[in-house]
Amino acid sequence: MPFVLHKVMKDSGYPFFRSVVYAAALVFVLWVVKGIEWMSGADFGSYGILPQHVEGLKGILFSPFIHGSWEHLLNNTGPVFLLLIVLINGYPKVALQVVIFIHLVSGLLVWSTTESYAYHIGISGIIYGLAAFLIASGIFRRDRTSTSIAIIVALMYGGMIIGFVPQPGVSWQSHFWGAVSGVIIAVLYRKRDLPVVVNEEEDDSTESEHFFENTQQGKNLE
Repeated sequence: MPFVLHKVMKDSGYPFFRSVVYAAALVFVLWVVKGIEWMSGADFGSYGILPQHVEGLKGILFSPFIHGSWEHLLNNTGPVFLLLIVLINGYPKVALQVVIFIHLVSGLLVWSTTESYAYHIGISGIIYGLAAFLIASGIFRRDRTSTSIAIIVALMYGGMIIGFVPQPGVSWQSHFWGAVSGVIIAVLYRKRDLPVVVNEEEDDSTESEHFFENTQQGKNLE
């Protein structure tokens, strides 16, 4: 399935390499933060979201960059890397806004609605938000680009729904509110960054410049 995504993106002509660099940069930051924590012997868990406590508000900004273990970070690395690449290629004009919205809104919802008994850390909330946005956009937009992306993401990450089930030591609330945030921004942006509609009788050289259409340009809870 990752090969299918790469093939479609490569054929589109969109600067695929640039999206890989952006996604890799975020992943690099995540690993650097974990490396600093490990080498210093510190515990960055207190930078997570502590619901309904003023001191826990800082976690809205910092919690996605904090992970409880190397395994936790490794499990999140693949999904966030791939979903970011899909987002940046599929919705280049709004990708940054989508990430920021999911980051802040999901964090705020976790802080304001969850019981205060532990810190919530990890980027999984954003992962759920990205997947929800990509799938919901296919439902609300219903153009070929969005529908193709939604189907592929649903096939690859549909099993993530198990993350909504309450489990000890897992911030299912972050998963839930991340997904809710993704759906909200998909609704708000359903008419933004749309593919250009072209006459099917026109020459292939005048196809849309949108992704897929463009053929011209070469006790922490984790």
